[in-house]
Amino acid sequence: MSGQELEGRILKRANPKTIQDKFLVGYQGWFTCNGDGEPMDPNHHGWLHWFDKPISDGGRPNTDLWPDVSEYSPSELFPAPDLQNADGEPVFLFSSRNSKTVRRHFHWMALHGVDGAFLQRFAGQCDLEAGSAAIRKIRDEVGDRVREAAEAEGRVFAIMYDVSGVHPDKIQRVLEQDWTHLIRDKYVLDSPNYLREKGKPVIALWGFGFNHRNHSPQVVRSIVNFFRSSTPGGVYLMAGVPGHWRTSTSDSDPDPEFLRVWTEEFDALSPWTVGRYGNEEEAERWGNEKVKQDFDFLKRRGDEGGKRVDYIPVVLPGGSGYNLSRGQWGLNGIKRNGGHFLWKQIYAARHAGVRIIYGAMWDEYDEGTAFMPVVSSSKQLPVHSQFNFLALDADGHSLPSDWYMRIAGFAAGSLRGDHMLHESFPVKELQDYWATRPRYEEMTPAEEETEQLNEAQRAYHDWAAQEERAVVDEAPPPYMLEDEMQSPRTSSIQNTGLVPPEATNPVLHRSSLSSVPPPSPPLSTRPECPPGLDKRTPQSYQQPSSSYTIARPPSQVSSSVPTSAAVAYLAGDLTRQTSSHLPQHASGFSSISPSVIQMPSVEVGPSTAPISPLPASATPVSSWPQHPVQQHNLPSHPRVSPLDSLPSLIPQREPFGIGGPGYHGPDSNVHPHDPAPLPRVEHSRTSSNSGASSIATNRPAHPHPVPNSLVQDYRQRQIPPTQLHPGGSHSPQPYSPPEWGTQRSPPPVPPRPPMHTQSLNHCSSNQSTSMLTGNGRGRGLNGRGRGRGRGNSIAGHAQGSTQGNSGRPSRGAGRGY
Repeated sequence: MSGQELEGRILKRANPKTIQDKFLVGYQGWFTCNGDGEPMDPNHHGWLHWFDKPISDGGRPNTDLWPDVSEYSPSELFPAPDLQNADGEPVFLFSSRNSKTVRRHFHWMALHGVDGAFLQRFAGQCDLEAGSAAIRKIRDEVGDRVREAAEAEGRVFAIMYDVSGVHPDKIQRVLEQDWTHLIRDKYVLDSPNYLREKGKPVIALWGFGFNHRNHSPQVVRSIVNFFRSSTPGGVYLMAGVPGHWRTSTSDSDPDPEFLRVWTEEFDALSPWTVGRYGNEEEAERWGNEKVKQDFDFLKRRGDEGGKRVDYIPVVLPGGSGYNLSRGQWGLNGIKRNGGHFLWKQIYAARHAGVRIIYGAMWDEYDEGTAFMPVVSSSKQLPVHSQFNFLALDADGHSLPSDWYMRIAGFAAGSLRGDHMLHESFPVKELQDYWATRPRYEEMTPAEEETEQLNEAQRAYHDWAAQEERAVVDEAPPPYMLEDEMQSPRTSSIQNTGLVPPEATNPVLHRSSLSSVPPPSPPLSTRPECPPGLDKRTPQSYQQPSSSYTIARPPSQVSSSVPTSAAVAYLAGDLTRQTSSHLPQHASGFSSISPSVIQMPSVEVGPSTAPISPLPASATPVSSWPQHPVQQHNLPSHPRVSPLDSLPSLIPQREPFGIGGPGYHGPDSNVHPHDPAPLPRVEHSRTSSNSGASSIATNRPAHPHPVPNSLVQDYRQRQIPPTQLHPGGSHSPQPYSPPEWGTQRSPPPVPPRPPMHTQSLNHCSSNQSTSMLTGNGRGRGLNGRGRGRGRGNSIAGHAQGSTQGNSGRPSRGAGRGY
């Protein structure tokens, strides 16, 4: 799969020109594995953050949550040392140094609608004076993978410096050297996907102002001045501050000068909340007492003429650091509770009025705050006698592994204005998440036209492939023409239509064969019309014939039919016939039903009595309005003698099927594959060539009884013509006889809308339809249809690795370890 494209379409891109109305996440990118690349030194075991060192060497795992790696490709996975599942099979982990893996992580952001990430860059790993060149090289490598993934997946990214682990006396020097390195050597700001606000690149400084960090307000101001003066175009600075920054209590440095630093020097504040509350009630209270009041405080200052400062609260899915802390923190200490804990925080932030949310963290399995996939069931966890691990069902909820990415994407949609957020947990929306996602870029008219044509081509080929494998056990749908057709008309009385397949020719008794005339001359053939094209042609009316035939599936004449009946053919599928009528023809023209193609196989017993030719005149009688059935245009029918006095009928030529040269085309509102169990009726057939009549029988009981004999039906009743109704549909309602032209003139043909040459759907000009199942667009005539579905995950990601010497305590003042 290429880039942001999914099934030929581009996933909706995040706007890198503003930080407003975004859900951004932290991206650690610090996991490495043995064998994923050159280690920091030849003697290093290769594992960073998954393990402090292999368990067999006396090490321990650093994670409680176990990642779901089922979507990763084999080349991205590495066996976890000394760990197996319950079946004794090895378990595997990913590396952040792998380009496909990082790409995969950012593709998940794109699929779920998360806007982008703050790449964590630890100041302690950038201190060259302290011998951190090797780990900085790995951090640069991960940074390259993040930039590539963000650009490929249409996500935004920005640098977030974590100042943990560096002495206050040298922190400014380390930051100055590294930022210059990123601008001049790594060209980080050259990326079109680097996040900006009003043209200024966004940079976050996390960790100043915490209690016991001993950073002075003066040093912080000096660092801010460096970034603003050394960055081309200036910067938008975001501060990761203590949770109690406004009151200078608890985790905050008590120096009141920091409050002025936050409100005068920075453009955005993001209070750290991991470890500040541990359940839904505490999260709700934090939202009311901190988030709401912090936001109102900054807004009020801006309204009163002070500096405008954005407020970016931190939300987390949950937390667990038992293995990381060697048992000092509880296993599953901050329960996720199926997403309710995270939702309380998101709703509090949106209820306060914030426009930007920071999710901690996208990939941090260490402290158990990861949004990325976690195994759903405890049955999928590694089994070890010393170490325990967590799955998503730890709180009694059965959830898909991407559940928390869905919540993040749903919150992101609210920030963009796609939908409203409510206090109640949106379980239904999350369960049906992929019914309306992923979201795609809008196309230009030219691009949309091209895509629709491509989809029409794909739909046609899919349909054709299915048709080749299909086994047809019923009459084929309308719009399909038989290969064999009658030769061009040679006289005004020649029959027109298709020659039925040999298997469907009438089977006559031996006693009747003596009077059968020689077979007709070979008939011309016509190539079958491609299924994707419309079957309507300008030649709607052909040389007239006084006979017509309705073909039905094979059947035998019922034994209850009088012995005087000769050859009988079943009428076509009435469900199609009733919705595909033509106006009544003048004398000398026949209306051909488009419904059926194949002819039935009908046997006639030896006792069939001869039937004399019909007289030349006809006496019209009352119409048949009480039966809502197919109306056919017949020549006037004469009165005939009773059935038992009529001579035997021998057909003079093969009966023809529907869809021949006289075929006018199906009604635009009829779908070719929608059968309906409507009653069938029989229709008379007269032939000018043979001077005889054949009857179609074997119908089911009709709710309205009809006279005994079929010929008497037509002798006593004349089927009324049909008339086009508004909207192009043909309805079998009775009307007075037409008054157009002379008998030899065809009736006027109403104009038909042009059909798209690649349309598979025969629909009216204002009918919308979709040609594809799943994601895609289809186009009928002048209408358009869309369908969606869920797309498959891609196989593209990248990896990088980092060392975790400097970290953020999850409790108290920091956020690592």
